[in-house]
Amino acid sequence: MDEYSQQDAKFRKMTESPVEKLVCSMAVPTIISMLITSLYNMADTFFMGKINASATGAVGVVFSLMALVQATGFFFGQGSGNYISRMLGKKDIHAAAKMASVGFFSAFALGVFLSLLGLIFLEPLAILLGSTPTILPYAEKYMEIILLGVPFMITSLVLNNQLRLQGDAAVAMIGISGGAVLNIVLDPIFIFPFDMGIAGAALATIISQFISFLALIVCCQRSSSMSIKFSNFRPSWHLYREIIGAGFPSFARQGLASATFVVLIIF
Repeated sequence: MDEYSQQDAKFRKMTESPVEKLVCSMAVPTIISMLITSLYNMADTFFMGKINASATGAVGVVFSLMALVQATGFFFGQGSGNYISRMLGKKDIHAAAKMASVGFFSAFALGVFLSLLGLIFLEPLAILLGSTPTILPYAEKYMEIILLGVPFMITSLVLNNQLRLQGDAAVAMIGISGGAVLNIVLDPIFIFPFDMGIAGAALATIISQFISFLALIVCCQRSSSMSIKFSNFRPSWHLYREIIGAGFPSFARQGLASATFVVLIIF
């Protein structure tokens, strides 16, 4: 099926399917995707609990950072995806493809910046997030590796949301689920047989996130009528205004969860 036939079939599905059936087909994979994103931290916490309390505490401290990373991913994903959905409804594939690339590459660039910033100020950041003197060494070791995967964590969520808002919720779910399952498998291998401790949990997480990122890229290229291309990266204030308008509510919701967790840890 060529690009136009694929897009036409998707357009008919989104505009002609019974509302109840369409909502269920979109909602169920979305719920599963949201639940799966929490499995990374849950798996790390479970296996760290078998080492010591400080290691478990370190994972809890870094959870607020990962929640902020997720908030950034939802900001760009929801913001660009909302616009993409509207443009596809108008059958303006060119505008939709342009926004897909702007959202993706902008998120990746910000992810690289946040990663470098976090690595430079690693210790102050760990303390700011609520690390105690006993937890700090574990938090630094865990966070140092996690920060390397931040660009891929953010862009995975961007791709997930873009695919979902194009009508490919099931495909988006499959792409992000593989990484979570892989993390559960790799965690005990790196932590115990390889004797890497908390560094092993962090390494398992970023490897899994990277695999999920690759899977979503493949899903996007094969399932979406809009492949991510740098040639389509043409940022403008108009596009960023659309991203901010639609993405800020999601960022605020996720960001508030991160801030609340930090406050609870500190106090």
